[in-house]
Amino acid sequence: MSQNSMVLSLLALACLVWQGQAGSLRGGTLSVADVENSLISALMGVVAKDRPAEFEAGLQLTFASLPKNEEGNLGHQAVRYILHRFFVKRHGWYIKGLEPGAKAQDSPSFMKGWVPAHLQDQLEKRVQDHGINLVELSALAASLESLVQKEASQQLDKAYAVMRLPRDSVLNKSELNNVISVYMMGFLNDGNISATSPMEAELNLQAFAANYEDWSATEAFLERVKSTHFQGLGDEKPGVDYAATQRIVNDIGERFGHFNDLECESLKSNLLKMESHKEGRVPLSEFYKKSLHSHWQFTEKAEYLRVLGALDETDASRPQVIVPNYLSSRPNCLEATDLYAVCCRNECEDLMGQLENVFADPSVSPDRILGLVSTMSSDTVKAPRELSETLVQRLDKLAEANGGEVPIHGRVFAQWMHHAFPRECPYPHQTGTVSPQTPDEWMKETGQNHKASEEEMQSHVDACAASEQVHSDVDNELPWSDHEELLSHDVSATKMPETEASESLIDCRLVGFGLIAGCILLALQRLTKLPQPVKKI
Repeated sequence: MSQNSMVLSLLALACLVWQGQAGSLRGGTLSVADVENSLISALMGVVAKDRPAEFEAGLQLTFASLPKNEEGNLGHQAVRYILHRFFVKRHGWYIKGLEPGAKAQDSPSFMKGWVPAHLQDQLEKRVQDHGINLVELSALAASLESLVQKEASQQLDKAYAVMRLPRDSVLNKSELNNVISVYMMGFLNDGNISATSPMEAELNLQAFAANYEDWSATEAFLERVKSTHFQGLGDEKPGVDYAATQRIVNDIGERFGHFNDLECESLKSNLLKMESHKEGRVPLSEFYKKSLHSHWQFTEKAEYLRVLGALDETDASRPQVIVPNYLSSRPNCLEATDLYAVCCRNECEDLMGQLENVFADPSVSPDRILGLVSTMSSDTVKAPRELSETLVQRLDKLAEANGGEVPIHGRVFAQWMHHAFPRECPYPHQTGTVSPQTPDEWMKETGQNHKASEEEMQSHVDACAASEQVHSDVDNELPWSDHEELLSHDVSATKMPETEASESLIDCRLVGFGLIAGCILLALQRLTKLPQPVKKI
């Protein structure tokens, strides 16, 4: 897309937003107008050659390694894939609606997961069937991050209101600490700030601190964040305005994922202490036994674990919890905001990043992959090592099925990585068979409590003990399936009815003369070249 056509398309989008046509749908505290304006701002920066360089730098390696269309751009699926990975690596954010297996339009959490889908849809309408290039992808990423910051500002406004502090006030250290503590209480409590006065906020904080297990560690984290912004701020001397406080809460959101890694490391360590003869697997009976006889709350129902993709039922009589799948599943996430959750980091992202950094190509020969993977270490795998003959043969077979090279972003290769690093790389289930549902979403859909009762857990423990007496054989093999799913080159676009395009042309008369050309151009494009829907896997 040329710079001129991008400008005109942006004007057309601005035309629709400023008329208020996009302001009726709301998700959480952000309106569609908020979302579209963020994209306009990011793309206007691109047009003005003020590109978000840090986003481009963070996306470039993965972008280079993904399959592209004939114009060298990414299709719909690849855009979702790369944005998800980018924010997980950058901040530990699992953007709602971009998670693997997520279907925002069908999910009970649609009103929380619609934002990235709507942003992508708007950009794809701008570029039509050309796909999305690195610059446009960077604008999408910048738009999402700016929306996260906007949402954080809205939460900060609530904290200011509760503490009866006007936005134009300058805070001393004590006032700043109070505002940040109230904000953080909401951040850790699914965005809920119920207090309506400073006194009520203080009582709520005392109760929250008493019940939140890691509050003291969280306070230490907050002090570290604040100290990077302000040194020597006194208890009485004012010194922090709203903009500075806003920078602190943005920093909290961006750094909390790394702080959360400490808790995730402890969770992983305790799970692996119960590991079975299958690497990266914990018998469901041991999972429940730990909950019955310790402070650890491993209580998710087997049915819920199955929906999450965290249950290996290769042997139905002896189900096992898949450690990396469980670690990053929604029960272990903090539903921090309407836009993202903070989850345990997928350690396989670091391993895939090493492959992308070296190869910078979507397909690679099996020999090159084997040569690199044999030198890669993880939290539980020491290198160098010699990979098993089975892994070598499976990689060769995958290459044979794909013209001699291995597509490194396909399902089968992800499965191969799970076998090579079973404690770090999640098992990739087939599309549509699992869902990243929160406990509340699952309970709403099924009408069941997501937690197993003590009786249910004990019955699993007893049934497994009986099964062990009958079956003395030991099967160390992890499940394997040759079912392949590759990232599509296609650009997804939704056909706009002609009546809607015609209305856009007529509505242009209602706005300033300077935008009319852009509106007319967009309407003509829609009338003469409507993009067709594309079937995706």
